[in-house]
This record gives sequence, structure tokens and C-alpha cells, in this order.
Amino acid sequence: MKNRYLGVVGFALGTGAVLLASPPSFLAAPEEILEPITPIAPVAPVVIPTPNVTPTPTVTAKPTVTAKPVVTQTPTAPVTSQTISGGVFAAGKYGNVQVQIVVKNGVITSAKALVFPDGDSRSSSISAAAIPVLIEQTLAAQSSEGIDGASGASYTSAAWINSLQSALIKV
Repeated sequence: MKNRYLGVVGFALGTGAVLLASPPSFLAAPEEILEPITPIAPVAPVVIPTPNVTPTPTVTAKPTVTAKPVVTQTPTAPVTSQTISGGVFAAGKYGNVQVQIVVKNGVITSAKALVFPDGDSRSSSISAAAIPVLIEQTLAAQSSEGIDGASGASYTSAAWINSLQSALIKV
């Protein structure tokens, strides 16, 4: 181990001695590498004379109107509104359902139940919850195919859809 240490130290000292005797160019002083810089004489700015220009007065013409604009009105289609009642359909043993819709220019704008199950208190409470849901679905779907029905009112929902289909056939 001692021999290796001495060998490394000897190599380092020998290399250092060689470098000091003839240093490579990267160890040379900057004065030896760079050439002296000669200053550049300053350049005087160049002035380009502009010719004397006399401004010409600008003449603006006033526009003349020779024709009057023609305003045409697009004829509007008359608003057609229909109130249509569908057929009466049985909602199982609970009663009947009949739908009435109002259609303006081909769009269902309102719907209501003319007849709905209300023979007992249970049927009345189911109808009271189901009819608003069925009306909302009818207005959103604009047909009988997009109606999912009201939860807990499958007989009333099925009768509603059948009555609505019979009303839409009349449109």
C-alpha cells in the first residue's frame, strides 16, 4: 500500500514539475495569448437632408344620397295554436286518464290531465305526485316516446302515454 501511495505522489509531483517547466497554452497568461486590440475610430453620423415639401390641402367631398333604402318586411307566419284532447285510457283498476295538450306552431306548449285516477285517497295522492312529473316530461320530450313515466305510478303513466299518443295523431 505504501508503494502505491508513493507512486501516486511521485507521479503528481513529476507532472507538476513538467507543467511548471513548459506550461500548456491554457495555463499561459492572457497577455501571451491575445493580440492587442486596436481602437476603432468613431464614425460621424450621416445626415440625409429631406426635401422641402409643401403640404397639399385635402379636399373631402360630401356624400350625396341618390336612392332611399328600401325596407322590406318578411311576412311572418300566423301563429297556429291548437288545443287537442287525447282519448280516455284506463289506468288499471284505479281510474282513467285523459290528456289535453296545446300545440303552437308544432310545439307542445302545455299539457294537463282532464281525467285522472282519484277514486280514493291513495289514487288521489299518487295522481297528485305523478301528473306534474308527466307534464314536465311531455314538455321536454315533445312526443310520447321520450316519457319515462312517474315512479310509483306505472298504470297512470302508461295511460298518460296512450292518451298523449292519441292526441298527437290529431295534430
